[in-house]
Amino acid sequence: MYCGWQTQLDVPTIQNSLETVISKIAGEQISVIGSGRTDAGVHAIRQVASFKTESELNVTIIQRALNGLLPPDIRVLKVEETALDFHPIRDAISKRYRYLIDDNQPSFPMTRGYCWICKDRLDIEVMKIAGKFLLGEHDFSSFQTTGSPKKTTVRTILDVKIERLEPTILSPPFICIEVEATGFLYNMMRSIVGTLAMLTKSNCPESMREIINSRSRAAAGATAPPQGLYLLNVKYK
Repeated sequence: MYCGWQTQLDVPTIQNSLETVISKIAGEQISVIGSGRTDAGVHAIRQVASFKTESELNVTIIQRALNGLLPPDIRVLKVEETALDFHPIRDAISKRYRYLIDDNQPSFPMTRGYCWICKDRLDIEVMKIAGKFLLGEHDFSSFQTTGSPKKTTVRTILDVKIERLEPTILSPPFICIEVEATGFLYNMMRSIVGTLAMLTKSNCPESMREIINSRSRAAAGATAPPQGLYLLNVKYK
């Protein structure tokens, strides 16, 4: 279990693992910048990270060396050269997150560490209606928990997709929630998921509008567990 992305003392993190291996390959001390700091328990499908090096090794050799030395639960899908002024956070124009919920009875045991095991059956149609109120530019203070301070809590949600996936031999019929936005506040995605789940119990999806307008964290639902969350993609200019 990694304790999130960001390097911390005496605990394993993704950033620390990357920096250790890249420094060994490049023969110099390397600092890695990621597109975002995922919490402990959260997964990333396509995290983006950058580093500067004086090494003359080509990108193919670097990628091969990285995947040969990194732990088997971290893999580098692509390595490419970028402009010197590229920044994985400042240059991002949107991020897309996915959240998986197993609300089946009984739950599927093989995916317990990769989804929210929800004991209540959720109404996906209510969630879909509620999700539409999230679209557009809003002050999303209601979905921000205490964390890194932000200059503004206004963000623009570009797309919300909620569906129940077809089951496979390796997975149950997950509820899959995807949200793409110009940026996310701390725990915003997990708070949105918890609120969508809450609204299925009250069967009042229109309350999402009131929750957003209240700008109060107390008005929204609980923060959903981290293991169901995936950083799916980061888009750049």
